[in-house]
Amino acid sequence: MLLMLLYWTHLIGSALLRFVPHRVAYAVASLIGPVVGYCWPGHYRQARQNMAHILGPTADRREVARRVRNVFRNYGKYVVDVLWLPRARFGELDRKLEIVGLDHIDEAMRRGRGLVLVMGHIGNWDWGGAVLAGKGYPVNALVETLRPARWNDRVQAIRARLGVNVIPVEHGVRETFQALRDNQIVGVLIDRPLTSEGVPVRFFDALTRVPEGAARLALRTGAGVVAVGVVRHGRRLVAHVSPLIDVQPSGDRGRDVQELTQRAMDWLEGVIRRYPDQWFMFRNMWPRTA
Repeated sequence: MLLMLLYWTHLIGSALLRFVPHRVAYAVASLIGPVVGYCWPGHYRQARQNMAHILGPTADRREVARRVRNVFRNYGKYVVDVLWLPRARFGELDRKLEIVGLDHIDEAMRRGRGLVLVMGHIGNWDWGGAVLAGKGYPVNALVETLRPARWNDRVQAIRARLGVNVIPVEHGVRETFQALRDNQIVGVLIDRPLTSEGVPVRFFDALTRVPEGAARLALRTGAGVVAVGVVRHGRRLVAHVSPLIDVQPSGDRGRDVQELTQRAMDWLEGVIRRYPDQWFMFRNMWPRTA
């Protein structure tokens, strides 16, 4: 029932945004976002714990609470952006999103071995991929399959219309490798905490585990790696692109995977430190089993 509700919310919300100006939708999202957070106790609790960790042990509890309310306000604006995407055009997206560091992507593409573009759950990652595709870059996104199936079909069709080729993470290994061999871009979200698998990294001065697939892809294919954080500035977005993250092979693949992942997470940490209110992490980022 809940999964079908998500589908119908997406469908109806997209239809309503045909008649509601973006700024009005943002204002409404800012008002109801914290309320939704309170009604979503598990996610609210995790967001609060993660924020307290980021701000440190000296952070005032009221400041932590204020920041968490802002997380849900910004998440509401992200939802507005997602609901607006079905009728978005490249020109509109391009005017609303600035890319800082596009030359780093160009440098990787000139190498001819593809690019693994690693991202975190911050700001608006979908818009960044759509703008790159609109500029003529061959963009692929490794994504988890959504449920129910009709919601997944709708979301992936929207991404495809915007020029982003969707590769299901569950069974897309061969297609992913082929995309990199063809000198294309593969976008991957990497700041997802794992309790047992994955690679250990230090993130905000504590150990956690995150997926290692992006680093293994790059090391096996010779693809370049950049990290990207797409953050909100008022009604505009700015995509910050890191310099190329290169790791010299040591002969120890596990060590190289860990180093590459750590360096990517270090860069994303810097973005999150600057914009903690825009990090949408509603899971326990630092499980004790890390």
